[in-house]
Amino acid sequence: MSEKRKRVVLTINQKLEIIKKLQNGVLKKHLCAEYGIGETTVPDIFKQKDKLLSFAASAETSSAMKKRKAMKLSTYEHLDAALLEWIAQLRSEGTPISGPILAAKAEHFHKLLGLEGMFNASSGWLTRFKQRHGIREISLQGDKLSSDTEAAELFKAEFEEYVAAENLTPDQIYNADESGLFWKCLPTRTLAFERERQVSGHKSSKERYTILCCGNASGEHKLDLVVIGKSKKPRSFKGSRAVNLPVQYFSQKKGWMDQRIFKEWFEKHFVPQVENHLMSKNLPLKAVLLVDNAPSHPAENVMKSVDGNIVLKFLPPNVTPLIQPMDQGVIAATKKNYRSHLLERRINE
Repeated sequence: MSEKRKRVVLTINQKLEIIKKLQNGVLKKHLCAEYGIGETTVPDIFKQKDKLLSFAASAETSSAMKKRKAMKLSTYEHLDAALLEWIAQLRSEGTPISGPILAAKAEHFHKLLGLEGMFNASSGWLTRFKQRHGIREISLQGDKLSSDTEAAELFKAEFEEYVAAENLTPDQIYNADESGLFWKCLPTRTLAFERERQVSGHKSSKERYTILCCGNASGEHKLDLVVIGKSKKPRSFKGSRAVNLPVQYFSQKKGWMDQRIFKEWFEKHFVPQVENHLMSKNLPLKAVLLVDNAPSHPAENVMKSVDGNIVLKFLPPNVTPLIQPMDQGVIAATKKNYRSHLLERRINE
């Protein structure tokens, strides 16, 4: 009786090699002997040619395919895409990225994109993310060697010097940050009687808006919430004017923040509202707005009031998740309050 052949699981790279060799005329029996696989495996691999080539083309690096054996995609494809774009941007600038800062940024993007479900950027998730995209940890040379904590402390010290030099009070220091809001999404948990074995629920809505929260360090001035949707004139606006809404509404084809919207909001809403607040406090008409260094935000030297006294400053890209003020529970509380009001309204209908 012949010995049972050991099961072989090929990597994506090996499957691609087999496809290439088949196209170059290598016989099937030779490939079976070379890779230790059965005769039916080769045609099965070739049938997946288009799918394998497409999957490999979408990989960030070829090294990501060397150990990978399955074509299973990430549960959060949009999150992976956003993280890879962010990593590429920082690496092009020579900015170091550590595991903890990548994990923190992942949770930041999860919130910003308004993705559903609980997400924990654990060490296991970090390992799988790096394996999926061929990311490795290397030592930095010379003056590039720095830690995110040190960078955060350095920025804080520099900003404190700036505040002292400009003689700014907490009323004159603002922060703004965007996040995604599934505006129809109800709670996924409920109270139920003990006798209930299964509890029917509702299908989660995918309708999403981008919101921007902005306020000052004293907590005395909360600006109108910014809401960005896809439609220029939502049906819910029928019979009313958008200018009478308690929020500032903008539209963009994907419902995301972009430089056009940010510039319009800064010039037409942020600056006038800040000036009115400062006048009511008998303070000089000068202020600073801290935002993250995102592509949707115009350059610092472009964003300023006509007199140049109200300016924009970027948080360093490699420390934003650590020291972004709005991330310290403000946006989370805003979403929680919104969902509570939504649920209360549904109950009272």
